[in-house]
Amino acid sequence: MAVTELYVVQIHQAIWRFTSSHLDVMYQNELFKSVTISRDSSIEQSSDPLRGNTSFSVMAGTKLAELALNPPLNVAPKMTILRSENGIEYLTVFAGRMMAGKWDDGFVSVELEPLHTELQVTGLNETVTHLCRYSLGSRKCGRQLSAVTARVKSIQGDVITLESPLPASSSYSFGRLQHEQSFYYIDTQLNQTQLKLLHLPEFKVGAGVSIVEGCDRTLQTCHSRFNNAINFGGAVNLPLKNPYTGDPIDR
Repeated sequence: MAVTELYVVQIHQAIWRFTSSHLDVMYQNELFKSVTISRDSSIEQSSDPLRGNTSFSVMAGTKLAELALNPPLNVAPKMTILRSENGIEYLTVFAGRMMAGKWDDGFVSVELEPLHTELQVTGLNETVTHLCRYSLGSRKCGRQLSAVTARVKSIQGDVITLESPLPASSSYSFGRLQHEQSFYYIDTQLNQTQLKLLHLPEFKVGAGVSIVEGCDRTLQTCHSRFNNAINFGGAVNLPLKNPYTGDPIDR
């Protein structure tokens, strides 16, 4: 039998339950919802699994991805991972907190830290650029993201037409489209039913797809598309020279 893992996330008194199984799982009278999750092998390679750092990736647009990207301010959600090789007995292999989540090609990569580790901040260092430093949907961005499902009506080259229109309040240029386990970048949203992909699609007419919004990280897009300029993570006016010595600034 395939290995099954259960993921329990807790923020204050609220608890969410997920499983890496392709079907929902009932365990101890609690329902664990199925989501697409992949995890590294650091737990198995550690001599003390409950003390080893680990990470996992979860499909973007799911509740688990949202919890990783947008936890409450100054809160690191608790995370417990249980593992079973027979689908009956589950053992706790990790107990800790979700420390960070970031976009990674249609998935959200989640970094975990075990509870025994003492949290320390020794210094902060962040590169400033003209473009926004924050990933769309992250906590610092502040934009709430959710995937939209649709069915393909027609395909002409790299342009696909959907059977139903996309939400008018959202924009999907620079976003991502998923079909089964394949991901495609959206180059341009032509209208509410047509998308131009960066590469030719391999799926066929009638296929079901999942679509997530995108951003080119410019201030203009941040303001005009998302009305989110207050959270823009780039520098509007970067100096070209050091104001004190006149020397060029290397970037």
